[in-house]
Amino acid sequence: MGMRVVQRAMVCAAVVVAAVACGDGNELSEPSRGGSVAVTTTVAAPPILPAPDNSTLVIKTLTVSGGAVPNVPVAIGLMRPCDPARHDIPVGEATESRQWTGTTDGNGTTTFAVPVGCYLFTMRPPPGSSPVPEGMHSAFVSAPGQIVSGVLRFEDPVPPPCTAAAIVDDLDVAPYLAAAHATVSECEGGWAVIVWDVPGDSQRIVVHNPDGWTTYIGFPHDACWTEALADGVPARLQRYFLPC
Repeated sequence: MGMRVVQRAMVCAAVVVAAVACGDGNELSEPSRGGSVAVTTTVAAPPILPAPDNSTLVIKTLTVSGGAVPNVPVAIGLMRPCDPARHDIPVGEATESRQWTGTTDGNGTTTFAVPVGCYLFTMRPPPGSSPVPEGMHSAFVSAPGQIVSGVLRFEDPVPPPCTAAAIVDDLDVAPYLAAAHATVSECEGGWAVIVWDVPGDSQRIVVHNPDGWTTYIGFPHDACWTEALADGVPARLQRYFLPC
């Protein structure tokens, strides 16, 4: 009888020791004196910095034949997610994360400093222009320092009818000139020289614009060639101006 009591007491003690050693997962046990404690430290991930703008995207606004179309407002958008190496912008997934805007210069060019990535670019066509309907325009910069070009195209302008009848109709001249015979002696790039067969000096230089033919200057005049050149008068008409 006494032996059984001792055995039962030993079993219970073993159970208590095991319970304390293992625990039920809900208690924090104190470390034994002189022991070490494992400390878990959570290190925050470093922030993801934006890629540097060390590449170049050049946008050009040109006619189909390659002529420059100046003063065109353009915009480019960086699309994410995307794969510039594969030229892949996932439709329905990619959204614009950054945007740049600018205006093309006299050569029909504007330049942007950009990071590596995929881009969509658009423009706001000037009034009276005819952009080529080519849909979505994209460009891909796949490496730092790379220079990439994109082109927005316009239809070539239709040359205006450079006939005396067309010019006279647009100018809405006085009845005596409308009834007289007119001759066009020069015509280039929307500029012309017209003269009427009437007494006096009826010669004038006319220019074509979206509203039709209008008078640029009448004769006699004292206009300088440098000013006329800045206004876009063709070089072949230089002899009609003073050398100043």
